[in-house]
Amino acid sequence: MADAPSHRDAAKGRLPTLKGTLTHAHLRDAFALDARAASLYGYFARIAEIEGYPEVASTLRELAEQKAMFADGHLDFLKKAGEPLTGRSIGETVRNIEAAVLIEAQDAADRLPAHARTAHAEGFPDIASWFESVALARHHHHARLQSAKEDAR
Repeated sequence: MADAPSHRDAAKGRLPTLKGTLTHAHLRDAFALDARAASLYGYFARIAEIEGYPEVASTLRELAEQKAMFADGHLDFLKKAGEPLTGRSIGETVRNIEAAVLIEAQDAADRLPAHARTAHAEGFPDIASWFESVALARHHHHARLQSAKEDAR
C-alpha cells in the first residue's frame, strides 16, 4: 500500500492546493455548522435572558463565542481557497470587503427576492415580506460596503 501523500509537496516545497479537495469541503461544512451554531446559540442566549435565566444565557453566550472562534479558524484555512459563500479569496481587508460586497449584492438581487417569491407562491405572505425587508436592508449594506471599499483603497 502506498504511503499517504505528504502535507507538503516535497519536490516543490509547498503545500498542496486545498481547493476542490475533500478537506476543502469538510472545512466549508465545518464553517457553515459553527457559524450557524454561533448565531443560534446567541439567539438562544437572548431568549434565556428575557425568560429570566441569566446563568443559562451566560453559558449560551460563551458557547456562541466559542463557535464563532471555531468558524474564524475554519476561515483562516479557507482564505486562499475562497470563502464559502462566493468562493473568492479573502484575508486582507480589501479582499474581505470585495467578498462582502458580492455577498450583499447576490443576496439583495437574487437570493432573497427568489425566497420571497417562493414564500408568496406557497402562501406565506409574512415570510415573503420578511425576505423583502431583508433584501432592502442588503441593498443598504451593499452601498455601505462599496463606500468602505473605497475607504480601504
